[in-house]
Amino acid sequence: MKKLTILIAAVALVCFAAPAMAVDWNFYGNARMATYYNSTDGGDVGNDDADLQWSLQGNSRFGSTIKAENINARIEMGINESSVSSRRIYGVWNFGAGKMKVGEDYTPVSQFISGQVYDGDLGLLGVGTQYGSRVGQIAFTFGNFDIALIDPSTGGAETTFVLAGTTFVINTTDGDVDQIVPKIEASYGMSFDTWNFGVQGGFNYFEVNDITSPAGNSEDLDVTSYTVGADAGFNFGPGYVKAALSMGQNWGNANWAIPGNWNQGAFATYDGDDDVDDVDSMQGALVAGLKVSDMLSFEGGFGYRQDDPDEGDKSKPWAAYVQSVISLAPGVYIVPEIGYIDQDVNYDDDDAGTRFYLGGKWQINF
Repeated sequence: MKKLTILIAAVALVCFAAPAMAVDWNFYGNARMATYYNSTDGGDVGNDDADLQWSLQGNSRFGSTIKAENINARIEMGINESSVSSRRIYGVWNFGAGKMKVGEDYTPVSQFISGQVYDGDLGLLGVGTQYGSRVGQIAFTFGNFDIALIDPSTGGAETTFVLAGTTFVINTTDGDVDQIVPKIEASYGMSFDTWNFGVQGGFNYFEVNDITSPAGNSEDLDVTSYTVGADAGFNFGPGYVKAALSMGQNWGNANWAIPGNWNQGAFATYDGDDDVDDVDSMQGALVAGLKVSDMLSFEGGFGYRQDDPDEGDKSKPWAAYVQSVISLAPGVYIVPEIGYIDQDVNYDDDDAGTRFYLGGKWQINF
């Protein structure tokens, strides 16, 4: 019995004590409050409105980075006033020649050049800069090159296509959406003392089978999305300038558009016969800033986008903002910001509205 007790104690020591000493957990978090006055002109498709926003931002978070020998990992939860959700959870294995990532994280096409804080730290995403969101992926890094195989997206087209205001529903009896290959994204970038650059690209494809045409026929459709982009930044003393460009097709179907965030989404539509009408898109952004001191800095930015559907009118939304970042103490920030967003027209040439906002973000890191 004494020997058995010693054996159990030894196993417990190996199984529980050793891993606890080998893993390094570093917890972090922040709370962010959005406080803005919004004045909205609904144009032809919405209502005019003026109201106050005073709310916890949904990208407030709590998480931890984890390190254990050649494994790095992160767990990060988003917290708003009514729920908790997963933002990022992934592990990275450094195998010497490169790294392999498994889990949910930002994807390679994302262009983070803007510090715009309105609309949940929008950063001109979808109106000037491209964004791949945080998605489940298997990714590899080799030096400055990243490639990710990502959960493929259909952008909602698995349920409906729209033609001239009429919704055509996929045959619910034998209709089928086939996701043949993962969404693929890649990027390459380098940083130097006074400047940096990056190039990005992505491809997404799926099939929609047995969609019922207006003539009652069963049709099979292919939906292809792609994006290519580049960004660069230049530092000169206390100032900096950053720029980004991107172009592509059917961004909404690949979840590169941030639908609802000040653009028409860029979704492929059914042509009523045996094919789809695509939407070609391009966008660009320019950001400039100046650091006056450790407590005060300024930034301004402008973003422009153009969506050109095969059928319909071009939509050309744009956004502009100016802000100051005030650091009251380490990890304590107030970011006053004023901005304007013009959604131009939708694909039916209806005025999509504008918004003026004034206010700021309050943030404490812990």
